[in-house]
Amino acid sequence: MRKLLPSACLSWFQAEQACRLAGKRLVNEIVRRMVNVVVTDLIETSAARIAAAAPEDIDVVRAARAPLVGMGESVAGRHLALKRFLRDQLYRHPRVQTMTQRSQRVVRELFDAYFGDTERLPTEHAERVRRMEGEHGARGRARAVADYIAGMTDRFAIARHEELIGTVTLPDRF
Repeated sequence: MRKLLPSACLSWFQAEQACRLAGKRLVNEIVRRMVNVVVTDLIETSAARIAAAAPEDIDVVRAARAPLVGMGESVAGRHLALKRFLRDQLYRHPRVQTMTQRSQRVVRELFDAYFGDTERLPTEHAERVRRMEGEHGARGRARAVADYIAGMTDRFAIARHEELIGTVTLPDRF
């Protein structure tokens, strides 16, 4: 990761300052400063745009030719470059993709198990499934099961999956 930092992130603050930091401290400082730059620019640029437009009511805001709230061009460009970097180097990383696929499998299998047998749900959730199914048919049943799963933490979902279906191999850390 450190090899990638200079090209992707160090432009957010002077490289000589970064050289004094290492490891997690370097990453934390870069993130802290990046957030500060983006938020400060967003506030200052938005304030300047709003002051220049001097909108008297919401209709003037809606009729504005450009958004009144947003980042300046320079920071917006760097922000977009960072988003591309994260998409390519982090979100699409093979290890992240593997973890995502395994997690999707856990959710899908939990859904199938609970949808197929609502008695596996805690009593209050099984009652909600029956109520929603009575009101909206299969869609209501699916919505109630999906809502139950959506409220689970990762650890709870994995534990329920192990109880209902079996163990799924997930890496401890990336």
